[in-house]
Amino acid sequence: MKNHAVITWLLVLITLPCLGHASSSNPFRSSPIDLPEPMIFDLALPLGSKKHDYEFNTLVQYDSEGNVVKMNPEFEYAFAHGYGIELELPMENTAVEAYKLAFQGTFNFLNTSKFIHGWQYYGEYIKHGKEIENNLFYIFGYEFNDNWSTLNMAGVRHTDVGSEGHTEKLVNSNLFYSISPNLILGVELNWESRPNRPDTALIMPQMHVKVTKYAKIQFGFGVKRIGDESFPHAGTRIIYRH
Repeated sequence: MKNHAVITWLLVLITLPCLGHASSSNPFRSSPIDLPEPMIFDLALPLGSKKHDYEFNTLVQYDSEGNVVKMNPEFEYAFAHGYGIELELPMENTAVEAYKLAFQGTFNFLNTSKFIHGWQYYGEYIKHGKEIENNLFYIFGYEFNDNWSTLNMAGVRHTDVGSEGHTEKLVNSNLFYSISPNLILGVELNWESRPNRPDTALIMPQMHVKVTKYAKIQFGFGVKRIGDESFPHAGTRIIYRH
């Protein structure tokens, strides 16, 4: 019954843009739609993106905890103003480990020239355990001035939907400083609270470099902490957006 309720709400959220954004102009154009995005926790395009915007990107991480290289090639597309869909293939050491489908929307209320907010849902099928996870987040961003901005997400994950799953709490928080339109410095914090297991936190200082009009690269080096143990963690994301 819970799964049916989730699907029903997703259908409602996905059809909202068809009802509310029939205009050809982007209703979010006066809000901060070009806020920097975190490197590790990726959005399905920025909040407020224009209809038909799209992006290819790949995140590559070295996780020293398990001594594995993780890759996440993905495609993102805005099917309406402020609404995006994402297809992703999480991989470990070149082997596909899961299939991920994400939907994201931008709320059309309370937005200002400095503030924008929305939601993201993604479902993930994990091949090894044949498990399905549901994830739901509230997202908000704020532009303090021409240099400083923040983007934050808070949500829950329900694991192993088809069996005896549990609920985890998730937070992603970011602070960015734009040196120029082509160079951004940031720090990202990912935190997971998991029942009967140690909390996990990842702190990732990072740099975003715009290489061409449509391409940029993000890279960083940080620390992953699980309980009382710490592990070095490195990552880079290559992005093509049009």
